[in-house]
Amino acid sequence: MLYRLLIACCLTLAALAAPAHALDAVTLQLKWSHAFQFAGYYAAQQLGYYREAGLDVRIEAGGGGVDTLQRVLDGRAQFGVGNSSLLLARKAGKPVVALAVIFQHSPSVLLVAQSAMHSGPRDLVGKRVMVEPQSEELLAYLRQQGIGGEQLVQLPHSQKTQDLIDGKVDAMTAYSTTEPYLLERAGFAYRLLSPLADGIDFYGDNLFTTEAEIAAHPARVQAFRQASLRGWEYAVAHPQEVVEMMLKHYPGPTAASSTCTRRRR
Repeated sequence: MLYRLLIACCLTLAALAAPAHALDAVTLQLKWSHAFQFAGYYAAQQLGYYREAGLDVRIEAGGGGVDTLQRVLDGRAQFGVGNSSLLLARKAGKPVVALAVIFQHSPSVLLVAQSAMHSGPRDLVGKRVMVEPQSEELLAYLRQQGIGGEQLVQLPHSQKTQDLIDGKVDAMTAYSTTEPYLLERAGFAYRLLSPLADGIDFYGDNLFTTEAEIAAHPARVQAFRQASLRGWEYAVAHPQEVVEMMLKHYPGPTAASSTCTRRRR
């Protein structure tokens, strides 16, 4: 009897001493710098939803010329946040797969200095426009207005509204949830052009991965999707708490976007 008890104790101690099952490390590539538009992923990370799902998630900021789609296709990230351009990528034969739609309407807009547009969108011909990657829906909107992309002086996006204020550019692609507030706070006169107002209505900020990731790690993909959506549910229900969470753990451009979100609610 004592022998069996000793064996049981040894087995228990061995189990306790054994290393815990390692978390599965994955990367989520955002399409822009840290902002409230990615609140659900921050909540899932900081509240431990990803860890509960067996995942060690690294969240990489985008912008600054980062091609989110290509980073996921190259395997440098397992998941990404994209937009309507995923449809074009899929049509072109790139093996991307949408996992979830976060925004039911795309917030993508063009912000134009009022001094650069007096009558309408046609005033943009020949103007300097900062364009972020995967801005096809905005370019489609301009084509609908009779303006081809080649008629613009397209410049890499700096992620700084100050460049528009300082006159370094005449217009910039932006999100209706953030940059307009920053311009208004600066007292800058601008015009807003929205594809949505002209009948071009796409989803926004789609969570995506690749066919290869799904084939190789189906359970991981499912776990990441479920934990992410759980994070979004929390973020929508507790925006103020998540804003404070972001300001603490994701410093930088987040502050402006988070303040904007807080004041608009």
